[in-house]
Amino acid sequence: MSELSFLLFLLTNLLLALMATRWISDRLCQPSVLGELLLGVAVGNLGVWLGVPFFRVVMNLNASETLSLSDPVAIYAASVFGALAEIGAVLLLFSVGLETSVSKMNQVGKQAAAVAIVGVIAPLGIAYLACIVLHIKMPVIGHLFLAATLSATSIGITASVLKEMGILNRCESEIILGAAVIDDVLGLILLAIVSRIATQGEIDLWLIGQTIGTSLLLGCIVIWFGEGFASLGDRFFNKLDQHNGRQFFALAIAFGFSWVAESFGLAAIVGAFAAGLVMNDRSAIANNNESKSTVKQQRDSLTKTVAPLENFLAPLFFLYIGMQVDMGDFLDALTLLLAFVFSICAIVGKLLCGLAADTQLNRLAVGIGMIPRGEVGLVFLSVGRGLGVIGDSLFAALVIVVFVTTLITPPALKWTLLQELPQNYLKENM
Repeated sequence: MSELSFLLFLLTNLLLALMATRWISDRLCQPSVLGELLLGVAVGNLGVWLGVPFFRVVMNLNASETLSLSDPVAIYAASVFGALAEIGAVLLLFSVGLETSVSKMNQVGKQAAAVAIVGVIAPLGIAYLACIVLHIKMPVIGHLFLAATLSATSIGITASVLKEMGILNRCESEIILGAAVIDDVLGLILLAIVSRIATQGEIDLWLIGQTIGTSLLLGCIVIWFGEGFASLGDRFFNKLDQHNGRQFFALAIAFGFSWVAESFGLAAIVGAFAAGLVMNDRSAIANNNESKSTVKQQRDSLTKTVAPLENFLAPLFFLYIGMQVDMGDFLDALTLLLAFVFSICAIVGKLLCGLAADTQLNRLAVGIGMIPRGEVGLVFLSVGRGLGVIGDSLFAALVIVVFVTTLITPPALKWTLLQELPQNYLKENM
């Protein structure tokens, strides 16, 4: 079987399995990302057990055997599949950026910023103390990566619960969503620092400062010039092609910003997130020749363009992450210990960030809403695994943390918010 034939055969069967898994997740009222991850774990380990070279290559990305060209079909399929998965991560963060904007981030206020900062510091501090108490040895770069992963908050999972309940305009909801965005920005900066340190091979304060400065510079460029650049490009390419020009330009911005971020030494997803902010701000403000209805149509058009690609590639990314998890690591006592400890740290750390909210608000709901790591945490895991920052035990443990935090949040958040909603709301929605 040729390289292309094997890849097409692989994608056909994986997509069919993904559809079945997403249907089961929906029937069980669970986030589809959990089913996709579990499918990846099951398929990957079954493939390795059956001796299929492709799955062995994917599960051992950093092993010397993957550099061998003794099986070119497996190497080719793994490389292309991995590239599709990484593009899925880029589109995922681009979509996250499209869901917010610089103006919204400016409106969330001091409470959201305080919640976000505590939500980054508390999990890191608790995890660091736990490592000391349990004598878990970890290099400094490991702690930085752990901080980036535990600081992440999945906007999508929490937002879906709040939207389902029809309370997105509630004060707690606005603080949760605003803090989640800031959390991701801080986490992306931490991820950029870890990535630079991992590629340079040493910890250098000058390098850390340079990375922070580069991230801030990229952010300033996006805020000051991004909207104007996007607006000019949008109008220009729309004149060239009134049917698809705007959509092609949006994707070009997403991939172009990702490339710029990589060129600056940052993770590609940092640029993708920035691109989403830029395009959302551009579509959120009408110029003199555009009505508000036209702007809304433009925003909906961008969403409809990105959504099919994201819906296809993002699940491949989660599947790809699951395939890299060796079930044998779950039988390791150290992995289970790390998973238990870091799950507690992840949950308690985010619950503490709710204390930064106003006393008149439901602080517990704010804390619970910040718990899920979901897809953002998995993006960080993918980058860390690819850079060789974390070992197999820590990788498997953090995947379990993502599972746990993603699974417990929807029912816990619903229960907490329903406790103080009016009785007529309960009768109408239960």
